[in-house]
Amino acid sequence: MNSTVRAEVEAIIHATAERWNSQDFATVLELWDADEPMPFYLAEEQDGWFIGQEALRAYLAPAKRAPMLIAIREEMHGIHVNQIGPGLAMAAWVMHFEMSIGHGKPIGEDVRVSAVLRHTNEGWRYIQWAESPMTATLYLRKLLEGNVDKEKFETVYQRAQARRSKSA
Repeated sequence: MNSTVRAEVEAIIHATAERWNSQDFATVLELWDADEPMPFYLAEEQDGWFIGQEALRAYLAPAKRAPMLIAIREEMHGIHVNQIGPGLAMAAWVMHFEMSIGHGKPIGEDVRVSAVLRHTNEGWRYIQWAESPMTATLYLRKLLEGNVDKEKFETVYQRAQARRSKSA
């Protein structure tokens, strides 16, 4: 794997987060290959794929921003890149995002993302993007596991194990 390709693809992924964080969401569209007639985009909150330039534009750069959407913050980490051919790369990573909708408290989530990028005259650009949230079961398990004070629980766990050993 060419380290330059890896660095350039990672840079475009981080640039994507920076553009969302700028709150000028339409600029995200500039990171897509405008010459690709059939880009594919799957947003986790949508029912189906956005396929084609018109659908992509309607989602990423709508004429009127959704009135309930107040702010979005993203952060990308755990990026893996694989060059799959001349001028083509695929990547997978975790996107942490936080958003404020309406007057409620902000919410956040980690979402798995995969993408295919093509090298163009402007640099690496997306041609496919898919967000893959965890299943409800996995999400709930991680949520519950995250609510355990591991240090304090370890003490009582060891005590319980010792008691079980004595009674066995």
